[in-house]
Amino acid sequence: MGFFDKIKGMVGITGVKLEFLYVENPWAYFDPMIKATVNVKSGKDPVTVIGVKGTFYAKRTVNNVEERIELGTETRTSERCATTERNGEWVKEFPCVVEGGGEVSYGYWVKDMDVPAALAEWGGDTPENAQRKGITFFLECEVDIKETLDLFDPSLTQEITVFDNGRRQEPEEEYVEEEAEAGTSIYNEVIALEGEDDDNDFTQAQRDLILSGDHDEVEFELEGMEVYAIYSLGQMDRKVVRMTDDLFGTERVGVFRINHINGHRDLDFSDPDNWRSIHIDSLSFTFSRPNEWGSEATRYESFSHIKNIALLKQ
Repeated sequence: MGFFDKIKGMVGITGVKLEFLYVENPWAYFDPMIKATVNVKSGKDPVTVIGVKGTFYAKRTVNNVEERIELGTETRTSERCATTERNGEWVKEFPCVVEGGGEVSYGYWVKDMDVPAALAEWGGDTPENAQRKGITFFLECEVDIKETLDLFDPSLTQEITVFDNGRRQEPEEEYVEEEAEAGTSIYNEVIALEGEDDDNDFTQAQRDLILSGDHDEVEFELEGMEVYAIYSLGQMDRKVVRMTDDLFGTERVGVFRINHINGHRDLDFSDPDNWRSIHIDSLSFTFSRPNEWGSEATRYESFSHIKNIALLKQ
């Protein structure tokens, strides 16, 4: 046995396999965020997932030398992650023990990017110019496995196709500028969060609608950056919605509940003036649905987990 094999035996090559369940591909060139969902499947032995790191980067080759620019990165650990319900208890996403042959999925996003500015020196200020300059784009995911001692953490990379979505401000920035004269939101003050989230209960009408399978009629739908329209999201609060997120990657139907925004639990979504020039420091919302054991629920701490959400007629 060689030295490298001995090292692998010491730290434990875990046989973990990664697979992208969802990647935002093609990706809009002027958007500041790219999303993905990765599935982690263990080998014959249990493993402990303690974090996920996503990196979006660009490459080019000049004079036979490959160059790389990191456009954005996102690292999620036990200190910085969402909470989820496991075995009837709310726990952090990390650490998570995956039994032998088991699997778990994580959604993540790389955000706060300005790709045109980052690639200006390469001449990549537009997707057309980037293509002419031979610039290519890649999304990488690395999963931190405790048993590998950081030496052999599994990673997965996918090339990303980009398209021109036009230069524009993001919706929330436009909203703030347009409505600034009306004053700032009454919920901008961050206060200490008190009390508990509401129970995940359902009216009989909600239960019947969720389990009916008839989910085609919708009042309205939000997608992409539109999910940051807080007043519109508020019209869905405590109602049955059809939602796709970056954690599960599949469309689900259940009740959408906003637990708090900036520590405020008593939220009034009847008046749009309450949501002008809103700045969010912290929030949480819950998506829940009945099942054969009672109910299942997922708690989120950012609206950026939502890929699209539609309010069903009810």
